[in-house]
This record gives sequence, C-alpha cells and structure tokens, in this order.
Amino acid sequence: MKINNKILFMGIGSSLFWISLYLYSPVLPIHAKNLGSNLEMIGLIVSSYAFGQIILRIPIGIYADKFGRKPFVVFSLLLNTIGAIWLGVSQDPWSLFSARAITGIAAAGWVAISVMYASFFDKKHSTKSMAQVMSINTLSVLGATFIGGIISDYISITFTFYLSAFFSFVGAVTIFLVPEPNYGKINYSFKKSINATKSKSLILLSSVGITLQFVTFGVTFGFLPIFAENIGASKYFVGLITSIGLLSAFIFTAISPILVRKIGNKNSLQISSIMIIFSLLIIPFIESYYLIIPLQIISGAGRGLINTILISLVIKTTPEHIRGTTMGSYQAIYAIGMMSGPLISGLIASVYGIDSVFFTGVIITLIGMAIIYSIKLK
Repeated sequence: MKINNKILFMGIGSSLFWISLYLYSPVLPIHAKNLGSNLEMIGLIVSSYAFGQIILRIPIGIYADKFGRKPFVVFSLLLNTIGAIWLGVSQDPWSLFSARAITGIAAAGWVAISVMYASFFDKKHSTKSMAQVMSINTLSVLGATFIGGIISDYISITFTFYLSAFFSFVGAVTIFLVPEPNYGKINYSFKKSINATKSKSLILLSSVGITLQFVTFGVTFGFLPIFAENIGASKYFVGLITSIGLLSAFIFTAISPILVRKIGNKNSLQISSIMIIFSLLIIPFIESYYLIIPLQIISGAGRGLINTILISLVIKTTPEHIRGTTMGSYQAIYAIGMMSGPLISGLIASVYGIDSVFFTGVIITLIGMAIIYSIKLK
C-alpha cells in the first residue's frame, strides 16, 4: 500500500473512531436525565468516560511501542462497538454509567491511533501531522454531534447508540487493512519508556491539558447541554451549539501552525486561554440560547488551539521509538480533567446551581494559564 493510501485509510479509521464516540455525546446528559439521573449522577456518567483512559493509556502507550500500534487500535474500535450497543440497551443510570465506562476504555486507544498516524510523517513535520490528526478529530466530532442532535430529535436518542456501534465496527475493519510501519519498535527499552513519563516538560504540558479537558467535559459535553435545554433549546439546537463550537475548534486547529510561527507557542496558548475565560464568564448571564452560539465560537477557537499546540509539543520533543509511551502518559494525565470536570461540576451544580459550573471553569482555566507561564516555550 502506498504511503498516501496508508494515511488516507488511517484518516478514515480515525474519523470513524471519533464519530462513534461522539455521535450521542451532546444528548447523553439529557438521556441520563430522562432515565432518572440527578445532577450528581449525570456528572458521574459523563466522567466515567475518563476512568479507563486514566488507568490504561500509559500501559497502552508502553506496549504499543513494544508490540506495535495497530492491534490496540483495532481492539479499541471493536470494544467501542460493544460499549455503544450497551448504551443503547441501558434502562437505568447505573447501566448507562457502566456502558459509558466501556466506551471510555475504548477511547484509550487514541494513544495508538495518534502515534500510528504520526509514524507516516517525518519528525520535522510533527506539527503538520498533529494538526492533520487533530483536524480529523475535530471535524469528525463536529459532524457527529450535529447529526446526532438531528437524529435524536427526529428518530430517537437510542438510535444514535446503535449507529455509533456500526461506525466503530467499520472503523476497525478499515484500520485492519493498513500495514503498520516497521519502525517504532527498534531499540525498545522499558526503562527508557518509564523515564520518559517523568519528564518535567511532559508533566507541565499534561497539567495544562487537565485544565482544558476539565472545561471541555465539565462544560461543553457536561452541563452546557443541560443549561441550554433549561432556557428553551431543543435537542437539535443543543447538537448545533456543540457542533458550531467544534467547527470553530477545527478552523483554529488547521491554522494553529501559522499562528505558532507568527507569535510562538506560549503567546498562542495564553491568548487561547483568555478566549475560553471570556466565553465562560458571559454564558451564565444570557437568557436566549441563540447567544450561546457566538460564545461557543470563541471558546471553540481557544480549545482547538490549545489542544493542537499541546499535542504537537509532546510529539515534537519525543524520540520515535517511545512516542507511544509519551503520548500515553500525556493523554492519561489530561484524562484526569475529563473525569474530574463533570464529576466536580456535577457536585457544584447540585449545591450552587448550574451557573456555578461556568465560574468554576474560569478558575480552572486561570490555573492553566499560570502553568503555561511557567513553561519554557518560545
């Protein structure tokens, strides 16, 4: 298979991976509410997506470096197929929690997917490869959330789960057809892999990632849909709001290499954080759900930039043969934000109301800005 075809098939497989994980995401909190979940339980269900990722991403990275990335990618997609079907048949909140946790374990395969995709590019093109894979990620999630909202309104929420299972299975078959590069398994050293996880720069970059994922899963995929529904938005419009934010993230993901060249990594990260903070501060004061759209455009732009710059920096500073380990460490650490965001937000919302979730996001993003300031970046 020619290199361009390998990249094409990897791109298609990656796209189906993200579509299958996010087709139902905007309406999952609403579905959980319909099944009888309170705000704390909704937060727990959304956060369960991160449990497996925190535990498994580092081991997956280490063993993917040693044995190859492809087997982990295919297995993740097949496991996600099972999780999506389980979501569809769930009749109570705890079953929904368990099923979402299974899809979270499957999502840990993103380590292997992102590194396998990058393996088809020279190291000097790391920013380009990560911009591409993150663009695929964002565009796929964007399309999935938009279509998922429409399907939920005109067919049913349950149908989105079964459609996700279908896409995931097709993705597994697609990746299975891609030959894996031979490099990446040469001179493997378990000790070097473990030492790579202790890098100060990796820990700082991952810590910024925690703050980003806290806001993304605590607000965008957590309680923003509930807030929007409370002020009159339909399921279709909830999906539209999420999709518009993701479209903005996609655009700024694509232009991130240009922005970084002009103003540098640190300035780009700081400006992106300010955009997110501005959006979070305004949302609690709006009364029309239409006003969420421009705020999500601003917030999405900030999220897209930060996400791409962080992952590019991780890849750029890592030797090829331990990229899986390093990427696994980065993604496992930032998954703490994916878990704590909805979990803590749910607890705060149940005591102080949903508006408090957005102000909590502001504080968390400010912490991220402080960490960015401490990192030695150009």
